[in-house]
Parts: sequence; structure tokens; C-alpha cells
Amino acid sequence: MLWLKKNYQFSIDSKIKVPSFIGSLCNWRPKSITIPDESKYQKYIDSIKVSDLNREMINNTTKLVIKSLLLELLSEYLKNNKPEIPKRSYGLRVLDYLRTGRPFIETYVIFFCILHIISAIIFFSQMWNVYCIIYGIILRPLLFNDMDKNKDKNRKQREESKSLKTIIKEWLILSIFYTKPLIGHPYFSTSPRDLWSNQWHQILNQVFQELGYFPIKNYFKNNKTLGRVLGICSAFLLSGLLHDYLAIVSFDHFSIDYTIFFLFNGILLVLWEVIEGDILGRGKDFKDSFGIKVFKMSLFLPIEIFILPLFVEPHIRGLYYESYLNIYTNLTRWWSN
Repeated sequence: MLWLKKNYQFSIDSKIKVPSFIGSLCNWRPKSITIPDESKYQKYIDSIKVSDLNREMINNTTKLVIKSLLLELLSEYLKNNKPEIPKRSYGLRVLDYLRTGRPFIETYVIFFCILHIISAIIFFSQMWNVYCIIYGIILRPLLFNDMDKNKDKNRKQREESKSLKTIIKEWLILSIFYTKPLIGHPYFSTSPRDLWSNQWHQILNQVFQELGYFPIKNYFKNNKTLGRVLGICSAFLLSGLLHDYLAIVSFDHFSIDYTIFFLFNGILLVLWEVIEGDILGRGKDFKDSFGIKVFKMSLFLPIEIFILPLFVEPHIRGLYYESYLNIYTNLTRWWSN
């Protein structure tokens, strides 16, 4: 649907360049391609040799082994040290604290929530290494086949005569060598925008923009500021409702924890950019020094840690932590089945 929309925009504005549908599959994340000089796009693709692929395969395999071991160790700990989570929602417990002064969470639960998020980050990062290894296996014979071909054709001829195999080869090269990993470093986020637009995974980013942000923003054409604010909140609301739905079908647990979590982040993003951009005059493209980045992290990350239980507690209530390190238990289960 996004590709069809881009083609419709192309029919209105001829300046918009729309890749083929297959070619667009590696661009499902905004600004994911990292080619240094876009004017030499084809040169960077043609420069990849089998030796480059071998190095990248070794690199991804090494990372996969290390991350798999770390994830298994972490899963084993989470499985054996799972805290008891109160049935009452974290948000309601915070309100109870404001009214009665009753503690709303234990320190260990906060620590456990952080470990849970770290395991999710490792998992997403690990999956990206798996994808790159699979893509490399598919790409290898395509690179070997091209070694015997004449590479002196000019770019125009090459673009006009691209076969499906060539398009797939170029897509694989872009994905392996010139595409950002699936997830960045959320624990180094300096602002809400940095977290949700750069560091966290962008799998559904464009979907939420198309279904939530742009319709609301365009509806308030006479008040662009209000439209942008409500559009941001709408996109985060859709994300929260989706996560709450997944919690219902996956864990048989109904709450609005995810909706509150994402709405809070949407409002935080708006307030953060009002203060930083409109009041302090530091827009989203402003380049921060290292010291400023550390200062912003020290402000932003404690806020995220404070609301983190809203995101993690539904998982803890319903998720069973599987660890392959518990060999005896797993062998017994497999043997009985």
C-alpha cells in the first residue's frame, strides 16, 4: 500500500523517484540506506566482491554466536528469578502512591524490567544477524555468476536491462552492506524522537504514520501546529492499541498499560520538542556536542525507566522465559513428547 501511494504521488509530482516494488522492500525503514554518496549508487553496489561477502558473513556469524550466548544466559536468569507482579496495573499503583503514599513498585522489579528490555534489544539485533546470514547465502551464487560477465556497460544500459535476478542481487547487497541494523542503541537515546525514530526498531513506523499521523495532520490544515500534535498522539495511540491487542491474544491479559505507555511517550515527545525546539531554539537537526548528549540522556532515560513497567509488566505476567541452557529439563520435555 505504501508503494502504491508513492506511485500515486509520482503521478502528481514527477520529481519523486519511486523504485520498483521489489527494490522498495529494503526501504521499509526511513533513512535506512547508508550509502555515503547517492550519486554513485551503482558504483557502491558493483564494488561488492565475494571476499567482501565472506568477511561480512564471518562478522555476522561471530556476532550471532556471542549474542545467542548472552541471550541464553539472560533468559536463564529471567526464568529463574521472575518477580511476582501485582495484578493491579502499574499506572493505578502510581496513582495510589500519590493518594496514600503506598510504594508502587520494588527496586528489583525495575531492575528486572530493564533486563527484560535488554533481552528484547539483543533478540532484535540477533535476528538482524540471522537475516544477513540468510541473505548472504542467497547472494553468494549471484556474485559468482557475475564474475564472468562484462562489467563495462554504462549505467543507462544497465538500468534498462535489469533482470529480476539483478534486482534481487542488488536488493541483497543493499540489505547486507548498506542498511542500518534492525535496532540501534535505545539505551543511548537522547530524546523521545531519537528513541522512536532512530534507536528503536522501525518495523511499523511508516504504517503508524500513514494510518495515524498523516490523516490527523492533514485534517487540521488550518492549524498545522494542532494537527502535528494530534497526529503524533494519534500515531502513538495506534501503537498502544496494537500492543494491547497483542497482549490480549498472546497472554490472555487485558489492560490499557500499553496504550498509556505509548500515549505518555507521544505527549512527552511533543513537550520535549516544544521546550527544546520552540523555547530553546534547538530544532531536531541541531547537532549536539558530546556533553549535551550526555546531559540529555541523563534527563530522558530516567523518565523512560520510570514508565518502563507499563510496557514490560504485561509481558512478565504472561510470558514464559525459555532457556536452552537448562538441558535436563528440555531433554525431559522433548523425551516425554
